[in-house]
Amino acid sequence: MNTTYLSLEIKRIVRSPQFTIFTIGMPVAMFVLFGSIFGKLIAPNGIAADVQTMINLAAYGASGGALFTGTRVAQERTDGWQRQLRLTPMRGPGYLVVKVISAMAVALPVLLVVFLAGLALGVHMTAAQWGLVLVSLWVGVLPFAVLGLAIGLFGKGDTVGAVTGALMMPLGMLGGLWIPLYVLPDWMATLAHFFPTYWLGRLGLEPLAHAGGLGLAVLVLAGWLVVPALVVVRRFRLDTARL
Repeated sequence: MNTTYLSLEIKRIVRSPQFTIFTIGMPVAMFVLFGSIFGKLIAPNGIAADVQTMINLAAYGASGGALFTGTRVAQERTDGWQRQLRLTPMRGPGYLVVKVISAMAVALPVLLVVFLAGLALGVHMTAAQWGLVLVSLWVGVLPFAVLGLAIGLFGKGDTVGAVTGALMMPLGMLGGLWIPLYVLPDWMATLAHFFPTYWLGRLGLEPLAHAGGLGLAVLVLAGWLVVPALVVVRRFRLDTARL
């Protein structure tokens, strides 16, 4: 893996206005909004609503940041980057690994900024809980990084950004990250189980809820990791064979 290319890739993403405005700014703004609406409630699992809202919106922002890295992959495919790649020492697997690592790197500052907003607005957790939630969410973003890569390998540079943005709406709303599921109809709570964002939120809440759902959340997210990973490998091989 080329560490220089990885460093340039991360810097290029972080410096983009889209990253600052949408990937970081939107989750923070949504946390402030929904926190003011639901912040005084107590969830059925005993977690204060402001804590759960912060964790859910941090999960939403981090997963969105990881997914949106696929837009760069699509643009590079459109620009013929894979043809240029064959003229460099970097090989296909290294290119894919760089994209996944850069997506994970992008997700981390999103989590940190939302958590800082939570601290500023009076969210209370122990130091251990802050750390466990942060690590859980960050590791749980890995399937979204691979899913974003898969979208980028199938999409086109001028459309994949819009497709990913449209995808984030149902992932956030129907996945139970925007509005607490306990204030929604039962059928929406059931529907949420089919979205990976729901399980990412569950993973983040587990250090506080101790509801016994950790194993299931990990298993479901592992499925969302393995299937897109197989798709990515297959698609990349087909693309490379055409060059």
